[in-house]
Amino acid sequence: MWKNLGPVTALYPTPVTVIGMIDEYEKANWINIAHVGVLGENCLMISVHKSHFSNEIIKDKNYVSVNMITENILEAADFVGIVSGKNTDKSNVFDYTIGIKNVPMINQSPVIMECEVIDNYETKEHNQYILKIKHTHIKAEVLDEKGNINYDIFKPILFEMPTKSYYKLGDKVGKCWDIGTKFSK
Repeated sequence: MWKNLGPVTALYPTPVTVIGMIDEYEKANWINIAHVGVLGENCLMISVHKSHFSNEIIKDKNYVSVNMITENILEAADFVGIVSGKNTDKSNVFDYTIGIKNVPMINQSPVIMECEVIDNYETKEHNQYILKIKHTHIKAEVLDEKGNINYDIFKPILFEMPTKSYYKLGDKVGKCWDIGTKFSK
């Protein structure tokens, strides 16, 4: 038997990312964003509450980095989601490198996408930024022999909203477009 919870978003967990940008003073600013989505093969969406200071920078600069988070940098990633760049200089939270699109990329992050902001869908409380991926940087140690991300090694951190908890990616349970070939009713 199901219980109706009303209009609750039940698509969690989602990957935890830290969005990096360069502010008007040429300093790195970071914000933890776990409301992310895939829009086709080369676009992403990040949802940023309108109260966040980072909105001003994103709208002004139009380029951001999307840094995937692993357990070794989770504490710092959570911190940049707690404090505001309006009151706190977050430029020294992570060691970083400036990417091709002049965005800060977290050195400890194994997967980073440099993105251009191509649209913004505003709702009452959030900006939904549509990002076109321009460059993807992946550390060799998380790649398999075919050059694909090996999630058994990478283990990105996931966010679950109802309990506001972080999780590590779990075990692989099957291969896509293979496991279903064994189905019979």
